Amino acid sequence: MEIKLHANATTTPRVRRYLQESDKSDRELARELGISVTTVRRWRKRQQVSDLHTTPKVIHKAVIPEQAALINVLRDSLRAPLDELLFMVNEGLGIAVSRATLNRYLRPVTGARAAQGCRALKGGARADTLTLRYRRLAMTMDDGGDHHLLWAREPVSGWCHARVYAGISPALVDRWLEETLSRCPAEIRALEVEEGRWLTAEREGFRLDKVAAPKHVTLTLDRPLGALVPAAGTADALAQRLCELWNSGRAQKKLGEKTPQAFLQALRQES
Repeated sequence: MEIKLHANATTTPRVRRYLQESDKSDRELARELGISVTTVRRWRKRQQVSDLHTTPKVIHKAVIPEQAALINVLRDSLRAPLDELLFMVNEGLGIAVSRATLNRYLRPVTGARAAQGCRALKGGARADTLTLRYRRLAMTMDDGGDHHLLWAREPVSGWCHARVYAGISPALVDRWLEETLSRCPAEIRALEVEEGRWLTAEREGFRLDKVAAPKHVTLTLDRPLGALVPAAGTADALAQRLCELWNSGRAQKKLGEKTPQAFLQALRQES
């Protein structure tokens, strides 16, 4: 019987069985086989040696326009490649689509994107900056009307932290930023903010870089959130769920088979 491997697979079924049966340590096996410790641990936890199916059991052959728009916003915010985005859509949003279906609904990426992960580090980038963004969420009255999204992202790893609030004030923004800095595993020295009303304050101990805000900072949802996102509770709970899943839910090839959280933690230990 032919066994098909994922395109990015670094091990064969025979190697995977060897990993599961060996008494050697994770690091010894990683050195012996030339693979990452993360890969060793992943296969030791599993019972089978075949790749997990990425196609959900129940597949939506189409998504409604509002869902497609939301998926594109998620892709652009995370700068997620297709396979990572598929994971986030299926597991994070609870929208069961296949890889091919998802790809059909993605807008073309415009402009060159900066290198991330190991390539960025080799190019001299440092994981010491947070980009801060504000967006107003125009939601239906079923969801309580207007809300406010505060979003932070570390560009090298893609690590992110977001909260959604029913109201907004300078004091709330300060509390959110304190929470973000306490959660981020990187040693942050600079903040990149969009020029606007809520993210302009100087902060002692940090370099502040300002960039032009987009023309439109409002995201409009014409349907209740629960009708668009099966996994949604409140908007804030969804934002936190997505960030946690992205930060710690799946190892990424560009990060050396680490999650964004683990990637930044490893960098901090090395410094």
